[in-house]
Amino acid sequence: MTNDMLYLGLGYLGAGLGAGLCLIGAAFSIARLASAALEGTARQPEAAGALRTSMIIPAALIEGLGFFALVICLLVALNSGLKPTPSASKVVSAEATTAQPAH
Repeated sequence: MTNDMLYLGLGYLGAGLGAGLCLIGAAFSIARLASAALEGTARQPEAAGALRTSMIIPAALIEGLGFFALVICLLVALNSGLKPTPSASKVVSAEATTAQPAH
């Protein structure tokens, strides 16, 4: 097993764990938010409309944050197997040092 395969596997493992933790965190946050809104509705049924309205915006923000974290983890997983390409300046300087003048 080469080091490249090990790093590729660790990259996939890290991306998978990161995605799982992000989604668990988002689900936990939305559950706490819904729990608090339901408890508030049970205490004051006439405030149910206001609680629902004030719950939707944070729930959407939490959902968006969880989705963004999932996309970042997928990008890490998809790019973990790629080799870095040398920059253009390094390629030009390497060609300049290996080129021999014609006599």
